[in-house]
Amino acid sequence: MATTYHLKIVTPERTMFDGPASYIIVRSTEGEIGILAHHMQLITPLIPHIITVYPENSKTEQFTIGGGFLEVGDTTTVVLADSAEMASEIDVARAERARQRALEVLGKEDPNVDLLRAKRALARAENRLKFAGRPTAMTH
Repeated sequence: MATTYHLKIVTPERTMFDGPASYIIVRSTEGEIGILAHHMQLITPLIPHIITVYPENSKTEQFTIGGGFLEVGDTTTVVLADSAEMASEIDVARAERARQRALEVLGKEDPNVDLLRAKRALARAENRLKFAGRPTAMTH
């Protein structure tokens, strides 16, 4: 019985990972999920978080994603991410500006503000900063 499966992590712009994996850890809207070979089929939405990939016979890899979907099939698992980055790719100053903008929007008492969008922007920015090793006062 195989102990690995084919994993793809893709965004609209690029493929972040495409190869055999023995295990991944993702965070869905229902909580953290670990996927091993022969996992039951599943489709679930993902929230901004850090994906940990345990490739076959190689070093653990991590990516930050801005949300998306996970689809687990018989032999292939696919993460369809809104966005994904490696830690070395994160523009910390840009992420901090995005965090500050989201906090400003959330601090306003304007009925025309899209609170869900602002909360998602804040979660993405804080996730990126956390992944880049920058402490934030996580606000949610």
